[in-house]
Amino acid sequence: EAYCTNHQVASFVWASTRSIVPSDLLGDSCNWRALRSNISKFVGLRRYESFSLSQCTHGLETSRYSFLSKVRLSDCFCCKVANGVGNCKFAKKGIKISNDVKITLQNHIFQNWIYWFFSSIVVPIISSCFYVTERQSKRHHVFYYPKTVWRKIVDNAINCLKEQNYRLLDHASFTYIISKRNFGFSRVRFLPKQKCVRILANTKVPSKIPLHRNNNRKRRFVFLKSINSSLKELHAILRRIKHEHPQALGSSVFGYDDAYRKLYQFLPKVKEGSPMMPKVYIVVGDVSKAF
Repeated sequence: EAYCTNHQVASFVWASTRSIVPSDLLGDSCNWRALRSNISKFVGLRRYESFSLSQCTHGLETSRYSFLSKVRLSDCFCCKVANGVGNCKFAKKGIKISNDVKITLQNHIFQNWIYWFFSSIVVPIISSCFYVTERQSKRHHVFYYPKTVWRKIVDNAINCLKEQNYRLLDHASFTYIISKRNFGFSRVRFLPKQKCVRILANTKVPSKIPLHRNNNRKRRFVFLKSINSSLKELHAILRRIKHEHPQALGSSVFGYDDAYRKLYQFLPKVKEGSPMMPKVYIVVGDVSKAF
């Protein structure tokens, strides 16, 4: 429970941005309130939710940004920003542009500035100061752990692993294992629970293995294919056996769809065979330390 609330994170991000960004670029007090509200909404996003540019600019008024009123059209600027206005003979002669064109330029600059503000200031502040993850009990919510706190949580989890059946591989053992197979290792991450963490292994991603440096050269990496990709052939064989000789695999299932098909065939037989519903026992098994 050592995570920060969304309100605390949003307040920290807002205080950090105010110390980094000149006040003129943040607008007046009305825009401050709207911008801080948008940051709070961004911090409060759930997993897989997106945040559009219109949501970033919601409630912000370009007229309250003093620097936008100083926008001037130049040959180089209009060619890049104004979508062809720079080719205009009036623009090349430096004649004052119309209000419509100026408003269009101001809106374009404003949207680019807000996009850059969120992508290059807000997001880096969050990623550099917090570890953002879900939790075991609330998989679709996002939680923010200060990185110093998260480091202690991870260290405690690793120490618990060392006390059990795991140890850190030395380079010789690591090299020997890699030389005997053509796939890498799973990528482990920690999922917070109420009082501890759950260790999850991702076998879908390839492994990035660092090589030793020679003569102060930059470290190079070698990529090994994922565990899942190395099991594709075996999985295809099992599926064919299941299709051609289903009795050979007994009650084995390959997913929720297969489990449903077996249960769907089982229930009508039970209901037709007896006027009373017999007791049904469901056994759930879990392999200890399977990660």
